[in-house]
Amino acid sequence: MDEWREGTGWDLPFEPAEYDERLRRVREEMRRLDLDLLYVTSPPNLHYLCGAEWVWYGMTFPSGLAVPRAEEPPLLFAPWLNQPFPPTVSEADTVAFKNEPFPETHAMVASTLAARGWLRGRVGLEYWSRAQPYSNMAALREVMGANGRAEVVDASFLVDRVRQLQSPQELAHTRTAVAIADAAYTAVRDALAPGVTEKELMGLVYSEFGKLGGDEPAIRLMIHSGTRGDALHIPTRHRRLQPGDLVMIQMGASYNGYHCCTGRAFSLGENPFWEKALARLAEGVGSTTAAIAPGTPTGVLQRRMDEHVDAIGMRDHVWWVGGYTIGVAMPPDWVGHVYLDPADSPEEVTFESGLVALWEVQFWDLEKHDGCGIVDTMIMTEHGIEIPS
Repeated sequence: MDEWREGTGWDLPFEPAEYDERLRRVREEMRRLDLDLLYVTSPPNLHYLCGAEWVWYGMTFPSGLAVPRAEEPPLLFAPWLNQPFPPTVSEADTVAFKNEPFPETHAMVASTLAARGWLRGRVGLEYWSRAQPYSNMAALREVMGANGRAEVVDASFLVDRVRQLQSPQELAHTRTAVAIADAAYTAVRDALAPGVTEKELMGLVYSEFGKLGGDEPAIRLMIHSGTRGDALHIPTRHRRLQPGDLVMIQMGASYNGYHCCTGRAFSLGENPFWEKALARLAEGVGSTTAAIAPGTPTGVLQRRMDEHVDAIGMRDHVWWVGGYTIGVAMPPDWVGHVYLDPADSPEEVTFESGLVALWEVQFWDLEKHDGCGIVDTMIMTEHGIEIPS
């Protein structure tokens, strides 16, 4: 890796050697899949490979990192307004889009890659990248494959697979994110009172994130109270808390881009049904994960979670039982593609040391429109599952 440029305002969370190792493992996977070039556009994958972190990606700009299988430096393409580019990529290996109209930007990418002799053989694109619409990637595929220069194939999850098992430093960032979330829950608990709005609690949580060095999370904060308790995936609103309310909070705290996700319930008064349900559910976090060892398929934990929910008699109240892998994410992205339940996942994986995933059970009462649950971040270690929250 070239010497990092100074004075650009970048504060990268890893040493150069870690970025070099990530690139080595990506190229190893490229060789396994017989890819000569990989064009990475997914925001978390760009952050993972070179530290890029942008506020806006642009629908008509095919921003990305071109990674050749050969041992040559990758080439970064991005709008000029995203400068300074991360110092992991030298100035000689960056191409800035100015104000070129669509589809001239795609032609720029193709001609630049062809001039370097990279646009031949098999080229992989990330068709499932959330920041780049499929139509954008389809236009890039067309110019890359023009005149038979290259066979363009779907390589959407190549980097996702490489980064699925986190390094010790990545896991340290994940644990810090969990600690930030725990501190935010404590601040919320101390502020809970009738008359406080959900949005005031939202501001308090984000304030705690900032004070503790956290990032803007890739998923929006979810705070739902009272009769909005079963509105699990809609934004926080102006509702004022009332005596007796159940308040459900789910947050994705982030540190250096590495996320945890946790969910907790609070009650402004007595709530015996949900108190009992949550107490029995909480017992299952430890009991279902206790026997999971490295090499265990994720579907085994899914089955144990379902069995626990049935054992405590809450199946009729289930909104969801499951989990998914998490790690580095950039707004507007969130989770990856691997779920605990093989029926929900394009790929079935096993628990290996370094895998980070969620344990999540959500309940609801459709008649009363309230609900709550537990979400915890699990870190698989060589000894078993750790729940750091």
